Amino acid sequence: MVPDEKKPIPWGLPPLRSEVLARQAQAAAVPEDREKEAELPEYFPEPSAHYASNGYMPLDRLEALSGRQRLGIFVGGALLLGGTALLASLGGCLMSAQGGGEPCPMHVVAELVRGGHNASNTVAWDRLAEMTDLYGHRMTASRAYDLSAEWVVRTANSDPNLTAYTEPVWVDEWVRGSESLELLVPTREGGRVPLQLLGLGSSAPTPAGGIEANVVPVHSFDELARLGNATISGSVVLFNFPYTGYGQVARFRSRGAVEAAKYGARAVLVRTLAPDSSFHSVHTGSSVRAAIPGAAISPADANMIERMYRRAQAGASPDHVFPRVRLSMDSRLRAHARQSANVIIDLKGAELPDEIVLLSGHFDSWDVGVGAMDDGAGAFLGWEAARMIAAAGVAPRRTIRVVMWNNEETRQRGAHAYFDRHRDEIKRHRLAVESDIGVFEPWGLVVAAEDSVVERMRAFGANALRALGGGNVTAADREAPGEDIAVLCKHGVPCAGFLSVNPETGAAPGDPHWEDHYFRHHHASSDRVEAIDKHQLRRSAAALAAWAYMAAEY
Repeated sequence: MVPDEKKPIPWGLPPLRSEVLARQAQAAAVPEDREKEAELPEYFPEPSAHYASNGYMPLDRLEALSGRQRLGIFVGGALLLGGTALLASLGGCLMSAQGGGEPCPMHVVAELVRGGHNASNTVAWDRLAEMTDLYGHRMTASRAYDLSAEWVVRTANSDPNLTAYTEPVWVDEWVRGSESLELLVPTREGGRVPLQLLGLGSSAPTPAGGIEANVVPVHSFDELARLGNATISGSVVLFNFPYTGYGQVARFRSRGAVEAAKYGARAVLVRTLAPDSSFHSVHTGSSVRAAIPGAAISPADANMIERMYRRAQAGASPDHVFPRVRLSMDSRLRAHARQSANVIIDLKGAELPDEIVLLSGHFDSWDVGVGAMDDGAGAFLGWEAARMIAAAGVAPRRTIRVVMWNNEETRQRGAHAYFDRHRDEIKRHRLAVESDIGVFEPWGLVVAAEDSVVERMRAFGANALRALGGGNVTAADREAPGEDIAVLCKHGVPCAGFLSVNPETGAAPGDPHWEDHYFRHHHASSDRVEAIDKHQLRRSAAALAAWAYMAAEY
């Protein structure tokens, strides 16, 4: 959806919910009998209709409900999630709570939701900031990864009722080394223009002394094939394409070098996979290793090189020469280089400790920025959700396990190591959730499970998470809603991906520009802790905690 131009959202993060509520408090009170969601105050300008269609209820409306009404919401949601099996235990749970016994699961969920609004709780963000400030990025096989993992285990073991440990993972080691790129332009002072670049993960190095060659821009693999050896051989191929969404253009980064090598190219340059407004940003990412090197350059530099090429083709001026570059890359790859680790944090179940609800995000990052958004926040989201549940003082029936995966960025070795180690336990995994698309204001889950499960989850989210957000549920259009949980999904575990709202525009999942904010910082030097809002992270953790707790109970 297109943002409302009459109510523009400034660049950066949206107003805090507390600020929105303060403005709402100044507005006229909503009559109790008014039930139309369309008449409620809006938090984000555009997605309000989307939220309304999914049963979203702003905080001020929920707080105005009576205790009986709130109880009805949580009872109804819990019944729908747990099915009729919960009905028999619900009366006893209510009687126990009235007699001073342990609270019902719905009461725990209510407390988790309320905790999402506790502005004094910034634990997750503070920890993320501390870890990334101390150790920086967490490139797979790097010393920084190991130090960060040790820090998480040490810190998580200080949290009451959580047990943290590591499990071994054998990983490749790719080291960027030194790299440089110059565009040779006779009309410029000195005859050359240094360009920013980032070698693509797993890329081969250039020969000693580098490569100097003309650049041929192409826009697709089909165009590359049409030009063939006659044009491509001996050149550097530039893949310059319009950004039409990450999923549509990632193939040029991943397979560009492999395809160009078929026609005799000496190297490839790939336009950064980011929205066009990130015009001078350079992002790295994984690639299939080829016989020739590959690197990313900014959209602005890619466009400049293509303009020069088109002018030279036209031949209108002797100053219009074909673009030529000098590229040097000293990268190194060692397969199965060393043993690293997944990080695991368990909150042990009280009745069925061998059955597991798994919350996850990947712990590794690229070597630019510090990986706070991709995917430090996703990994810490699960940790904070488990910590919130533990702090509620009531152990879940089943074990809630947080897994911070190693090596998602290239080979998913951490996910496969976990599967191999726990192969005999996979059937006891009740739900696997992954967060790897940024953690902003909570939206909800994309679920890969039987239709009946999806419907029960949709009903629970619409009821229990109205006060917080994060209760939307949509069915996955593919087998796995996450890279690292894919192997679990394939073997029958119900799976879900945790999704957020675009913090710039309020666009929700399904909107063509929903992911734009995330991909502006993805695999780039701007992936710093400032890309994450501490209050949005807490609210998302509370929403995930509610989902995890109910899955662990029923």
